[in-house]
Amino acid sequence: MGRTPPVQRIAHLLDDPEVTEIMINGPRHVFVEKGGIVHELESPFQNQGQLTALVDALVVPSGRAVTTMQPFVDFRMPDGSRVNIVIAPVALDGPVITIRRATASLTQMADLVRLGTLTEQMAYFCFMAIKARLNIVFSGASGSGKTTTLGLMSAYIPEGERIVLIEDTAELQLQQSHVVRLECRPPNIEGSGAIPLSDLLRNSFRMRPNRIIVGEVRGPEAVEMLQAMTSGHDGCLAVLHAGTPRHALSRLEMMVLSKGLPLPLWGIQRQIGEAVDVIIQLALMADGSRRVTHITEVIGVGDGGDDGGLETEDLYLFEHGVDESGAHHGHFRCTGVRPRFYDRLARVDPKLTEKLFVAG
Repeated sequence: MGRTPPVQRIAHLLDDPEVTEIMINGPRHVFVEKGGIVHELESPFQNQGQLTALVDALVVPSGRAVTTMQPFVDFRMPDGSRVNIVIAPVALDGPVITIRRATASLTQMADLVRLGTLTEQMAYFCFMAIKARLNIVFSGASGSGKTTTLGLMSAYIPEGERIVLIEDTAELQLQQSHVVRLECRPPNIEGSGAIPLSDLLRNSFRMRPNRIIVGEVRGPEAVEMLQAMTSGHDGCLAVLHAGTPRHALSRLEMMVLSKGLPLPLWGIQRQIGEAVDVIIQLALMADGSRRVTHITEVIGVGDGGDDGGLETEDLYLFEHGVDESGAHHGHFRCTGVRPRFYDRLARVDPKLTEKLFVAG
């Protein structure tokens, strides 16, 4: 299907394989991300009317709506790119459009090793973690590569397993054939009819999943995700926004608390500790590169009992610094810590497991 005239205004950006994100801040300012670096471009819009026409051209085919009563919307384009649009009255300088491009340039974990996102040793750990059915949370800021890394790691899931993939806005494209894709439904103009992530998670328990993958956990649906992880659905994968592994655990605690259940904090921490095995932390660096900064084991509630809090142990780290000239340097390091789930990995491949935790 050909592009409408409003979309043609940004066709050169949509067709540029190096552009990973398009950010339009009203009719005067257009930015793109290339190679992890954000650049401002000359705006193709002469007035706000032209930008509003683009909003309509993007939203209408999606079947969604954006109005002054509901002035923001998320949806996906036919090519898989994610779109977020915000309009007045909350967007003060004109419509704001953010397009996260679907990229096909990264097709396997070896690509991340080639780009320096992680080491070969860390990639082998990721392979073994999937095979051993560890429950893994991918954490990082927006644009850090969380979803991309999850998608590439998911290729290690055996072909015969039934995967239920649940997303707020569909983005992931898994390679396996036995995949059930579920997408949340936002409320209609009257504010009713929403199908939230928590409902889809609860229903997925009845769908005989071998694996459950959650595109992004943002709120009280964390309760259902933790229930999945602790009720026999090992090998769950999930994404959340957080700056460090410790912050990721704190965010999970707050998400569970937001459900309003009569649970003490230590009880929530204990459930998280029993559910989550590993946190893979990603970051977007100043030079535009992306790095796995931590692979961290979640040990559980500490020896302090109910007041002990959650304990973690870093297995791999990216140690980063800046020299006197202002240049950024860093290197990966395996801490040599032998995780408590070592035997689960060894049952998959004992010889490879021995090599995973050699310090250096």
